[in-house]
Amino acid sequence: MTNMTSADHVFGQLNPEEIAHVVQASADISLTLNPQGVVESIAFGNPDLKSPHLENWVGKNWVDVVTVESRPKIQALLQDANATSLSRFRQINVPTPGTSDLPLLCATLKIASSGQIIALARDLREISLLQQRLVDAQQAIERDYTRLRQLETRYRVLFEMASEAVLVLDAATFKMVEANPRAADLLGESIKKLNGRSLIDYLAKGDRIQAQSLLGKVAYSSTPADLGTKLLSGQEVFLSAAPFRNENQSLILVTLKRSGEFVDRQDAGAQSLVMQALENAPDGFIVTNSAGKILTANQAFLRMVMADKLEQILNESLERWLERSSVDLRVMLSNLQEKGSIKLFATSIRDSYGTLHPVEISAVSVSYPHACLGFTIREVGSRIRSKIQPEESITRSSEELTQLVGRLPLKEIINETTDLIEQLCIKAALDLTRGNRVSASEMLGLSRQSLYIKLRKYNLSDQSKDNDIEE
Repeated sequence: MTNMTSADHVFGQLNPEEIAHVVQASADISLTLNPQGVVESIAFGNPDLKSPHLENWVGKNWVDVVTVESRPKIQALLQDANATSLSRFRQINVPTPGTSDLPLLCATLKIASSGQIIALARDLREISLLQQRLVDAQQAIERDYTRLRQLETRYRVLFEMASEAVLVLDAATFKMVEANPRAADLLGESIKKLNGRSLIDYLAKGDRIQAQSLLGKVAYSSTPADLGTKLLSGQEVFLSAAPFRNENQSLILVTLKRSGEFVDRQDAGAQSLVMQALENAPDGFIVTNSAGKILTANQAFLRMVMADKLEQILNESLERWLERSSVDLRVMLSNLQEKGSIKLFATSIRDSYGTLHPVEISAVSVSYPHACLGFTIREVGSRIRSKIQPEESITRSSEELTQLVGRLPLKEIINETTDLIEQLCIKAALDLTRGNRVSASEMLGLSRQSLYIKLRKYNLSDQSKDNDIEE
C-alpha cells in the first residue's frame, strides 16, 4: 500500500479541469497565485461572496488586498507553501467597502508541476457572528451580575439604616432570619442572638396566640396584615406583616413600630385616603413645581387633555394646555406668589386634538414638605363665557349700527365700531387677569404705555388700579 501524503502526487494525477472542480468544492474562495504571491485568478465556491471588489484582486499582490494586521499572515502562508508545499490554516481579514471586514480561514498549497500556489479560503462570518454574540452575552451577564451586586448593596444599606424595626421571618416557623439594628434595639437583643429565634418568644404572653394566628394567615393566604400588640418589656407596638418569596423560600417581612409611631402611621393612612379621593375626583387635579411643570395629575385631568398615560404629561409645563398659554400661567403664578392661592380663574384647556374646554381653575401654593402648586380644574361649559358680558352702556346691536347708515359717513361708522370692539377687548382682558394691567397688555399684544393710554381713553383706569402687580 502506497502512502500518498504529497500534494504534488495527489494533484499530479488530475487534469486541470478536475483540479479546478476540487478546489472550487473545497473552499468558498480559491485563488491561483504565482510564486511571488500575485493573484492570477479567483474562483467563488460561495456565489454570495462574488463581488466586483474581490474580482479586482486579479493582477494584484495578495498581501496588498488584506488588512494591515493580516499581512504578516499572508507572508507566512506564502513562505509555508514555497517551503513545505502545504501551509497550516490562518485567519485573515479582508476590508470590504461599506461594511465590516470579511474574515477568512486560509491555507495554501503549491503545485510542483506549475510552480503555482493555490490559496483556499473559508468564510468565517457566521462563526465570527456567533463568537461576537457569545462575547456580548458574557458581557451582559457580567453587567447584570454587577447590577445585582449593586442592588443588593443598596437594599442592604436601606435595611440596615431603616428608621423602623424590620425583621425577616421564616414563614413556616416564624423564626427570625434577619434583623436590622433598630429591631435589635427594640427587642433588647443583639442581631446575632435574634437570628434563629421565634418572634413569638419576644411578645407578651397574652398576645402570642393572636400574633401567631396573624402570621399564619399572612404565610398561607399571601395577604398583608396588621396587629396592635405588646412586647415582653410591656412596650406597645404596631406589627405589620407581608409575605414574599426568595429563592423558593417563603418568608415574612415584619415591621414593628412603637405606639407613637403608630399614630404617625394613622396620619399617613388618612393622607393616603385624601390622595385616593383626589385621584378619583371628577374635577382635574394636578401638582406642579413653582415654575408650573407638572409633577403628577389625576385621571380626570388626563381625560380632559386626552392623554393616555401620566408619563405623557410629566415635566410638561401647564401652559401647554392653557388657551392663552404663557399669559394665563404667568397671571396664576404671580397671584399664587403674592396671595398664596387663587380661586375660580376663568380660562380654557386645549386638549390633544385642539378642542377648547372652558374651565375654572383654583390653586394653592404649598411650601411643606416640598414647594409645589396644587391646581383644581373644573369644566364649566359655556358658563364662563356668559360671565363676560359687555355693559349695556357700551353695547349696540347690529340694528342700531345699521340705523347710522345715511346719518354718518361710513368712515365714522367704522371708527365708532372699532372703538367699541377695542373697548370690549380691553375690558375682557382686565376681567380675565383680575385687573392686572401687565398681564392684560401681554394678552392683548400691547405695550404697557399703549394700554394705559387706552384705559384713560375709555375711563377704565379705576378697574385695574388696585390689582396692578407690576408697574
